Parts: sequence; structure tokens; C-alpha cells
Amino acid sequence: METTKQLICLANSRKHGGRCIAGIDLESSTWIRPISHRAGHEISELERQYVGGVEPRVLDVISMKLIRRHEYEFQRENWLIDSSVRWVRLGRMEWDDLRLFEQRPSRLWVNSGDDTVKGVNDRVSVARSNELVDSLKIIRVDSATIIVGRPYETGRDLDVRVEFWHSESPYILKVTDCVYVDRFRARGVGRHEIGESFLTVSLGEEWKDYYYKLVAAIIERPKV
Repeated sequence: METTKQLICLANSRKHGGRCIAGIDLESSTWIRPISHRAGHEISELERQYVGGVEPRVLDVISMKLIRRHEYEFQRENWLIDSSVRWVRLGRMEWDDLRLFEQRPSRLWVNSGDDTVKGVNDRVSVARSNELVDSLKIIRVDSATIIVGRPYETGRDLDVRVEFWHSESPYILKVTDCVYVDRFRARGVGRHEIGESFLTVSLGEEWKDYYYKLVAAIIERPKV
């Protein structure tokens, strides 16, 4: 079932020493998460970079060859990549174009109140996996707060999370967006306000009996 897809890139976040890439297929307007054959499914540098070693950026339109669907539990968006074919950047989308893809779920999967110490509505118990049917959303928020805090363990990098409201529910979720994590870690511990933004929210694979909600991309409205 090999096919070539054109995706608008809506996530390029860290995962298992590689990256998690995700986007929306421009033909079908459905989510696709390209994955590798490795156990962690992460995408390596060579697999994701364009000719010349250029890193894909959020809002790039990318052409990539995919081998077949590879659904994993509720991560039904997964497709195996053909690692022998380099990805090609076809162009860029604008911020306003994302309104065509905005989703308005009543909640981000399950809000059980079973939160982590630093999070709010940030995980789903494996016991409730039967309620999960997908793992990617793109939502729009009027504003949000980036929270940079001390890590759980000494010697680790600063913890970066984003606090926001969606459909009258509060959330504080861990950020895996490489650009925003690096930018706000450099500012040190504190709270930092950002304006209207699109957020790509992903539901990760199981870890210690939970699935964690992660903000894989923050796309702020350009300031004019």
C-alpha cells in the first residue's frame, strides 16, 4: 500500500533521541504520524531531513513516501515511512491557513482528574484505553502560559509546560516542541505569557500505566 503524501507539518518534537513528526494530509485532511521500524517509532535525522541536512519546520508542506498504515493501539494515525526516499519541502502554509484544520473537541480525550504533581488533566489511565480512538488534535487558544520549573530530579533539564483553557476545562501539559522548549529553558524558571496560538496535542504511548498528553507544537499568531 505504498503511497506518497503531502503533509502540512504540525509537529517536530523530541522522542527517544529522535523526533516525532506529525501533520495533516492535504488531500484527505486527516492526521498522519510517520514512524520508523524502530521499537520507539522515532524518526532519525537522516530519515526526516531534506537534502542538504535541512530540518523540517512546523508549517512546512512536505512530500514523503509511506509504505503502509501501522496503527498502534489508539494511535491510528501511524504510517511506516520508506526510509530510502528523502522528504521534499514543497512550500509553507500561513498561520491563518490553520483555521481550515482547527478541531473543537469537547475535551482532550479523558479528563479524569487523575493528574501528575505538575500537571492538570495531563494523563489518561490505561484502564480507560477503551475510550480512546485517536492521538492527535490541533486546537486554538486565545492565550496560554509557558511554565518553566525545576525538574523532578536534580541534574535534569528544566521542566517546560504550557497552561491553557480549552472548552471550559483547564490543562497544564508537558511541552515537547523543540523550538519552544529550548527558547523558554533559556529564560530560566518562571511563567511566560503567550498570545493566541494553535496547539498540536498528542497522546503518547503507555508509560507506567498511563498515556500522557503532550503539546508537540506551539504555533503563535504572528505579531504584526
